Amino acid sequence: MSLIAFILALNSNASLAQDPYAPPELKQLPACVCPSPQERPDVMFSGYVIDAEVTLGSDRRSVEDRMATIFDVKWSDDGELEGRTRLWHATSAEACGVSFNYGKKYTVAARLSEDGDLETDRCLMRAAE
Repeated sequence: MSLIAFILALNSNASLAQDPYAPPELKQLPACVCPSPQERPDVMFSGYVIDAEVTLGSDRRSVEDRMATIFDVKWSDDGELEGRTRLWHATSAEACGVSFNYGKKYTVAARLSEDGDLETDRCLMRAAE
């Protein structure tokens, strides 16, 4: 078999195999369903992300979906929030999670949980847009 015949045979078989350079197929994740009418935030604030706090799973190796992002709050609509503020949120798409980047400034819409913690999600953050 000549080199050209070998390459042609290889190319004809390659079309049957998956392209190794093709982008991976994305899994369809369950959609985040926001309540209607939209929930109103208890507080709005603006600040810079300065730290994060994660919770370890029961196996002590994995990280729980719920985490806290620590903000250096510069402004709040109630005038009571200032300085280092912990904001709890989920990170997974199924739980309408959000993520924040270190050093970036965000305007955040948050609610007060039954425990008095500040928390947010993708649906509530629409109010901050």
